[in-house]
Amino acid sequence: METLDIKTALRTTLTQKQELVRDYQTYAEQINNPEVSKMYRHFAEAEALHATQIQKALDQLH
Repeated sequence: METLDIKTALRTTLTQKQELVRDYQTYAEQINNPEVSKMYRHFAEAEALHATQIQKALDQLH
């Protein structure tokens, strides 16, 4: 039962992180201010790293 809860939490978080990556990449492309655009690119990269770590944790549970 505990493993199922962990998988559910990881899957939910993974989806959220993937959505953030998409949103931040979109903002980075559409914002004309170079510094703010760069900030969003960095946010997207960080969230992508989080998503990768979450996916690895999910893979290890299988």
